[in-house]
Amino acid sequence: MKIVGKVATIIFKNETNGWTVILIKQKDEYITCVGETEEIEVDDELEFEGEVISHKVYGEQFKFTSYKKVLPKTTSALISYIADNIVGVGKKTARNITEKFGEDTVNVIRFSPDKLYEVKGLNTEKIERLNDFFNTEWEKWNTIEFLSNFGLSTVVSNRIYQAVGKDTIQVVKSNPYSLLGFVKSLDFKIVDEIGKNLGIPLSNSDRLENGILYAMTKIIEFGHTCVEYQNLLSYCVELLEVDEADISETIGKLIFNEKLYRDRIDGEEYIFRKSMYLAEEDIAKCIVEHTRQKCEPININKMLGRINKKNDIELSQEQTHAIDVCLNNMISVVTGGPGTGKTTIIKTIIDILEDKNKTYVLCAPTGRAAKRITQTTNKEAKTLHRLLEINKIDDNDIDLFYEFEVKQVEDEVVIVDEASMIDLMMMNNLVKGIKPTTQLIIVGDVNQLPSVGAGNVLKDIIASDIVPVVELKQIYRQSAKSDIVVNAHKVNEGIYPEFKSKDTDLFFISTKSIEHTINEITSLVSFRLENYANMDTVRDLQILTPVKKTELGTIQLNEKLQEILNPKAEFKTQIEYKGRIFREKDKVMQIVNNYDKKYSIEGKFFEGIYNGDIGYIKAIDKAEEKLYVEFDDERLISYDFDELDELEHSYAITIHKSQGSEFDYVILPIFTGYKKLLTRNLLYTAMTRAKKMLIIVGNKNVINYMVDNLDSRNRKSGLKEKLEKMVLK
Repeated sequence: MKIVGKVATIIFKNETNGWTVILIKQKDEYITCVGETEEIEVDDELEFEGEVISHKVYGEQFKFTSYKKVLPKTTSALISYIADNIVGVGKKTARNITEKFGEDTVNVIRFSPDKLYEVKGLNTEKIERLNDFFNTEWEKWNTIEFLSNFGLSTVVSNRIYQAVGKDTIQVVKSNPYSLLGFVKSLDFKIVDEIGKNLGIPLSNSDRLENGILYAMTKIIEFGHTCVEYQNLLSYCVELLEVDEADISETIGKLIFNEKLYRDRIDGEEYIFRKSMYLAEEDIAKCIVEHTRQKCEPININKMLGRINKKNDIELSQEQTHAIDVCLNNMISVVTGGPGTGKTTIIKTIIDILEDKNKTYVLCAPTGRAAKRITQTTNKEAKTLHRLLEINKIDDNDIDLFYEFEVKQVEDEVVIVDEASMIDLMMMNNLVKGIKPTTQLIIVGDVNQLPSVGAGNVLKDIIASDIVPVVELKQIYRQSAKSDIVVNAHKVNEGIYPEFKSKDTDLFFISTKSIEHTINEITSLVSFRLENYANMDTVRDLQILTPVKKTELGTIQLNEKLQEILNPKAEFKTQIEYKGRIFREKDKVMQIVNNYDKKYSIEGKFFEGIYNGDIGYIKAIDKAEEKLYVEFDDERLISYDFDELDELEHSYAITIHKSQGSEFDYVILPIFTGYKKLLTRNLLYTAMTRAKKMLIIVGNKNVINYMVDNLDSRNRKSGLKEKLEKMVLK
């Protein structure tokens, strides 16, 4: 459905993502339109394509998927267009121009402006304004209209125009695939549709090269750093609809031009994207060089007695061995499941380093993981982003992550916790940031979910057998009493969990349907759990779920949980933003890294809020259009209303988002889902997030399926092999 009208008022616009609410005038009627826009102004005449929707708060609206500026197609329209847009040129002068030059008016304004001196009422300043406007606006909207014919949105089309300029149409007609070099966020399939519409042959070399690089990007998005050569051939033959010989020849060209790299792993040929291959090489080189360095020996036996007494602990032989390995090697790994004493080891290492006057830094991949280390050690911990001063990087440009210049770390020892979350590019940034003389201690649970980004870093380092590794197996007395800990270890070993009916911290509630599962969750949250555990349901409880979508996903669960845990009330201010209600006292999560957000704690100023940080809406100021969120009971962060894309409700979060965090009480719905996502280490990770109580609600057959499903452990990567080869050099 299409509608055309003039912009009467721009009610709201989010400058971050372009989301706009516009009042459009059609004759004597006004229509509210909502959607993403770029540069629009009051009085612009626009044509929208979309559908009429009914909003639960604001009533009937026209939600548009694309729009374009209506360029004048008649003399009267052109007169109005000139008069409306050029300061100092009214309708009388505009009519004089069109009468003088007729159908050639636009070309004269753009390409022969000197002829305009023949028109009464124009001077040099007005002619320059006319020429500038038509050579920018007219060209831009002509370009946007041209690109809209291929299904591109106005926002994407404008992004292309801003990158390519006034020659965009010519560039697209001659080689649409070159757009991928200008705008990294463009999807190859969109550009490929343009190419097909323009009749560009399927065997066009630019098409094949960009198509293969697109295929490699998709493979990386699944967590792999490389792919079997034969699998890449098969995938690209289907994607690009050409013969295998054409794909093979193009892969050869890309390897020759060092856009792709080839390597053999276990006798089979693999293909890597350039940045992935070089990052693995750099990491392997740094690790092997560290293993060859000698560090100043520390006799820990002389120190442990005093430290044990001070901390009122008794270290086991296994823990003592781990501490000895970490302090007497330039690089080391400590891995183990819940309750095996990893935190105790870190705290003891810190005590010894402080006694030896060695400088050290604690760090972790995420803000929540860093916060947890701070809480357990009473020492400051930094995110890797903050430690290395990594700021805004275009997520769509893989190579920028590899090339990014990081800050050099000056501390003598770097201790990295929650290392299972470190992806290949972040590990590459870390090795760039440390010196050959920096001691590196890596701590993590290798059996948890792999990193969100590509790579299998911790697993590959351990499997290479190059680095001194201590695997902690002993569950300590306090943790051994926990059915959560005991059963998490069972799950990790491939044994189905056992559930008791009493004297336990691990409960299972069997349900027969999705609706039944939701009903059990809502009754637990409404009154049952709070009465049983004497807890603050909002702050102490976390619902974890495998997915964002579906009825048991975070989106729908958060809507239901908000109604129960923070219902609408007269004394609570709320606002609606993109179909979501943000209300005072809501529990929310920051979902992107924002390094510019400033806050103060006890008079000291800091900046930066990170993906995964959870807080509570303290206040909403409609007059100032600001929303205030308090994180960790001390960091008060303000958000403009147009920044609310950075927040989402967090009564329920995905298991992936929970990595590096712990919660007193956890409810875990496991009933159904996409089978490839339902894996053993997803279940294991979810179980190990709960400290005091875990309630699993759902289907025991699905839980057992997850225990049996090892699919996520099959990531393809080459770091292990590069480490093994590098050590032989």
